[in-house]
Amino acid sequence: MGTAKSDQRLRDRDFAGFDHWVYGVVPGVGYATKAFSQGLDAGLYDPYLRGHYTPIRAATVQSTEGEVDLQMIHPVRTGREILLSRISRGPPDEAGRPTFTNHTTVAQTDVLRSGRITLEAVYRAMTEFERESADVEGEMGLLRVPSRSDEEGSLHFGDGIHKHLTFPALETLATRIMADPSSRTLLLCRNTMPDARNTTLRLIFELLGWACGLPLFTAISDSPRASALNFFNLVVAPRGARADSSWAILESALAQSVLPRVDDRDDVYQLLTATFRQSVDVPSAR
Repeated sequence: MGTAKSDQRLRDRDFAGFDHWVYGVVPGVGYATKAFSQGLDAGLYDPYLRGHYTPIRAATVQSTEGEVDLQMIHPVRTGREILLSRISRGPPDEAGRPTFTNHTTVAQTDVLRSGRITLEAVYRAMTEFERESADVEGEMGLLRVPSRSDEEGSLHFGDGIHKHLTFPALETLATRIMADPSSRTLLLCRNTMPDARNTTLRLIFELLGWACGLPLFTAISDSPRASALNFFNLVVAPRGARADSSWAILESALAQSVLPRVDDRDDVYQLLTATFRQSVDVPSAR
């Protein structure tokens, strides 16, 4: 999937370049694609986000106050790309009502798996782009994401994860995914701010997806509106949500694993154990 120039990505030692597009309110039109990188056919990726480009809960929609910094991850079926979305407040519409903007980046999984580019770096670049180009419309350049420098040393996926959930919670989540890749889990992170939940989401995805090689999953860093909940496999939220029986609620502070380990996956459990111990013993560089 992608355009002919996808194989000519802007890549050098210091940066990687990714396609991206912006979805939000267009005056006189309503919600639509406002801007896109040159040559990108964003419609090819529309099925992954259709119906939940901005899955904001009603209480947030009705409010003009409070931070909105929500991150979503959608793997593309080919396995070669993932969609990284950031949802934030947009400018008020003509009637003064609050609006929301979805900025989505098409990132190559091989670059992310290599550790050269982290999810945190992509989202940071997206935030900086939005701040510098708030009124962008039409065609735009690739999103430039800085690579990790040699001075930063080797990257260990999951560094710092002990600050966000217990090992029993991490093991239970991994077990659910290995037992059923289509499982749905709401990870309850009580009394947390958006930045902490975003970090939790990214660390879990990199550790389980890149380091452990588990099936990639759709994820969001806050509870979406009820109609959008089942688009996701993992929800990281500060409170519970109304959900059907396909969902399990997992406390981030879980004191003891509640599921038997999956047979013949000792390699995953050993990696999780080693990562968690290292995360505790070594100060995180993140």
